[in-house]
Amino acid sequence: MALGNMKSHAKQFVEPKLQITSMMDMFTIILIFLLFSFSDNPETLTIDNSLKLPESNAELDYKENIKLVLSQTVLKLEGEVISDVQDGIIMALDTENLQESSLFSKLKELKENEAQTELNPDKKKNILFLCDKRLEFKTINTLVKTAAMAGYPNFQFGVLQK
Repeated sequence: MALGNMKSHAKQFVEPKLQITSMMDMFTIILIFLLFSFSDNPETLTIDNSLKLPESNAELDYKENIKLVLSQTVLKLEGEVISDVQDGIIMALDTENLQESSLFSKLKELKENEAQTELNPDKKKNILFLCDKRLEFKTINTLVKTAAMAGYPNFQFGVLQK
């Protein structure tokens, strides 16, 4: 056989084509996994050890809320101590005249600042109450009334997830 005949019968080298369909499927799955694994609520609440919250299965968004914490010893608004609590009585709140309390004035001040800096006027902040479950309803109800009079009628109660 002649050498020239062998070359003509040999298969021509075909450059392989890259199949990216499988890679695109893989990257899409990874992207979806990462999007769902990252939380849209990066904020973490720290709770005092003395505070006992009730348990619930409810899941609500607590982002963009004003935090009001009532334990058996202290009342805090956004981490700032507003009043002491003794035997379930908030010392700085006069139940006869709630509008004269320091909590009312602080909430009113927050409401005015919110109105001045809010880009979306339809979106309103709520109060997130973190209240000790051992406190009486009367004590918690006083806070709810004060917040409503200060311009925050919508609120959520913070609970521990079951």
